[in-house]
Amino acid sequence: MPVTGPPPAALVRGLLAGPDGIAAVEWHPVVDSTNAVAAAAAARGAPEIGVVVADAQTAGRGRHGRRWQSPPGASLLLSLLVRPVVPPAAVSLLPLLTGLALAETVDRCGPALPVALKWPNDLLLGSRKAAGILVEGLPGGAAVVGIGVNVDWRGVERGAELAGATSLAEAGAAVDRWALLADLVSGFARRYRAWQALPAAFLDGYRARCTTLGRPVMVTRRAGDTVTGVATAVRVDGALIVRVDDGGTVAVTAGDVEHLRPA
Repeated sequence: MPVTGPPPAALVRGLLAGPDGIAAVEWHPVVDSTNAVAAAAAARGAPEIGVVVADAQTAGRGRHGRRWQSPPGASLLLSLLVRPVVPPAAVSLLPLLTGLALAETVDRCGPALPVALKWPNDLLLGSRKAAGILVEGLPGGAAVVGIGVNVDWRGVERGAELAGATSLAEAGAAVDRWALLADLVSGFARRYRAWQALPAAFLDGYRARCTTLGRPVMVTRRAGDTVTGVATAVRVDGALIVRVDDGGTVAVTAGDVEHLRPA
């Protein structure tokens, strides 16, 4: 069941004193959005990697402006402030990199968990969503990486919009929220440093976990139009390649993916 309260002081000290370059960790019982708090810190000149974590959000956001809902203490809600130094073409890979780091972290929560990624970075346990990521660029080349992981939603009422969601506890993983925070932040930091040195090197690992590849999909793009076909590849810039009915291909750089049943 949901458990509220701040992370242990020893855990925070360990993150700040560790080798991963964590500059700050701040916890809030309630914020409007951890991304908004991290963005405000960036505007004040805060260094990377800054971590903002909260028990609850009143205006949490998912991709495409959707609201991210979570009862207090039931999820790990955090944002990371980064200032990446990569070629401009590699910036679009940050959401996928974060998805891979998250999947690797959840893997360590239990070897039997059916962890997969739906392009670009929804974390699935089986076919049900258990976590989401929202990366937002900021002036001056900074970015905030927002992550919401459903830790324990047992007994939590959920409306129709959340009927397909699940949590780590419901999948059989008894996870301490703050231990998950420490592992995720450290795992992300390691992947992030390696990405800046070799921006595309992680993509093979991402592709191996991306359950979208090889499947029939319908992608709804931001303009509202849809692309239907078979997802065949993830391009070096992170775009999803979809083979459509006439045999041609469409590169999708942003959109919502629905996995379809094979015909």
